Amino acid sequence: MARTTHYDMLGVAPTADVADIREAYRRLAREHHPDRARSSGRSDSDVAMPAINEAYRVLSDPARRAVYDASLRGAPERGPAAPPPASSAETAPTMPTFPSHLGPARFPWRSVSFFAMLAIIGVVVLAQFTEPGEPPGPDGIMRVGSCVVIEANGDAREVLCSGDPTVDLVVEAFIPFDGVCPAGSLPYRDRQGMGVACVSSPTDAGG
Repeated sequence: MARTTHYDMLGVAPTADVADIREAYRRLAREHHPDRARSSGRSDSDVAMPAINEAYRVLSDPARRAVYDASLRGAPERGPAAPPPASSAETAPTMPTFPSHLGPARFPWRSVSFFAMLAIIGVVVLAQFTEPGEPPGPDGIMRVGSCVVIEANGDAREVLCSGDPTVDLVVEAFIPFDGVCPAGSLPYRDRQGMGVACVSSPTDAGG
């Protein structure tokens, strides 16, 4: 017994395009509509309409139609054959081999020690020929040992020490505003307003 195909159900040739298939489906859907079938006294629409719908669902979709056509020819639709998977021996990267008698790599301690010694000698020699820099200038922060001058308004301002104890006014203590300076020093307000600088008088050169 011959098999009824979706093409037979829609009444189109296997070479029909999508437009022909759509037109055939619309015509059959109108013909087998339940309301029209009841008015004409036909009873086969309940069986025919599901088959018509299925035929249109398959043939109107290019992918489903290709699979269906392949099944009609008796051969499943297949894509291009994939190459066989490579064996693990072929895909694994080849690691370089070394003679076993060489043993593990050794760290060049002698070379590192030699260059480190040269660097130390170079630093020492450079320090011998480098002239000492000038002492840092005042940073404006009053502290014990800072040299100051007394301004016209009575504030103490930090200056660079001259190194002459008969000239330099030196801060002996730095106290809050309500503190008391030690004996032998005079209180002067810090120019920055941070407290009171207790300043000693210059040492008498004739002592």
